[in-house]
Amino acid sequence: MRSKLAVLITALTLVLAACAGSKAGESTTTAGVSGSESSSSTAPVPEEMLLTYTLSAGDTFVYEVAIEQNIEMSSEGEGSSLGDEELPGSASVQLTASGTFTFDVADGPETGTYSVTITSDLTDVSATGTVDGEAIDSDEAPEFAEIEPVSVTVIVDDQGNVIPDSPAAEDPFADLLGGLGGMGPGAVPGAELGQFFGPPFPDDEVAVGDTWSDSFETPGFGTEPFTTSVTSTVARGDTVDGVDVLVVDSEVVVEAFEFDLGEFFVGLFSGFLPDDASAEEQAEIDALIENLRFVMSFDESASQSTTYFDPEAGISRQFDVTSSSLIGMDINFPDEETGELIGFVMNMAIDQTVSHKLADGPSA
Repeated sequence: MRSKLAVLITALTLVLAACAGSKAGESTTTAGVSGSESSSSTAPVPEEMLLTYTLSAGDTFVYEVAIEQNIEMSSEGEGSSLGDEELPGSASVQLTASGTFTFDVADGPETGTYSVTITSDLTDVSATGTVDGEAIDSDEAPEFAEIEPVSVTVIVDDQGNVIPDSPAAEDPFADLLGGLGGMGPGAVPGAELGQFFGPPFPDDEVAVGDTWSDSFETPGFGTEPFTTSVTSTVARGDTVDGVDVLVVDSEVVVEAFEFDLGEFFVGLFSGFLPDDASAEEQAEIDALIENLRFVMSFDESASQSTTYFDPEAGISRQFDVTSSSLIGMDINFPDEETGELIGFVMNMAIDQTVSHKLADGPSA
């Protein structure tokens, strides 16, 4: 029977590896980036104004960035390995990083839109904590907690609304996983690194004290999207490095959701089933399909941000984000070597703060 199932198990394992390694579009108030100067006592506050981003093709903005992450995880089961490194039974890891995020602006696909490519250059990354009770090397974070390089392009309009773009043609799992292809802390809802540099603004003029809300859906697995809600308030006037700004406080809530890739794999491999299987072989295949499981779950997550927006220049001079996310995985999958079903469960909690400060650009 091993020969009959071998092609199924091998192909299934290859797809699992592709899902685990796929990086779809590479995403909190913080300790802040050094050099920030602000004071709310002297900044004049306009009564009412329309807030828009002033972007032009060819513009480049560079932000100094400081990142702090705290990751708590646990896993159990015999199959707790999705990549080159097996997941630990328990881990508590604290990461810090600093460097820059660069925002390169180009024309978008439609009039009034812009294509903003965000890339990271993190030169100072360190880690502390324990993995299975053992202290980790401060210069080398465990694989599950690594901060992956950011390279993502978003389409926005001059109000900062992110416009859905077509998935990258080279990523066959872009439709399948939506924005969840990478399972690292910087790629889960509510904790994404490489966010656009400020909140979406309303169509109407606003003044200090005004609040607005919006929501949108993001494709998850299949036809089941998840909803993200954004609520922002102009809190006060302030200054950053002597420049008058408006301080906008925002909260982003991503609703809880889960998806099961088991049905996808069953459909994918139905075409591989042998036509000449005996009754015994067919029973083994049916048992494999019935017990196949790949469930990913995300608790409701919330992030809070503070944006110091320069309304005259149409750019955020500083924005700070803090977020918390809870992720779970429950997997029952055939072992590539033996063909036997092996399973594991994993839970991960991520608390993250990111602080950005404009360092270079047309308005710096």
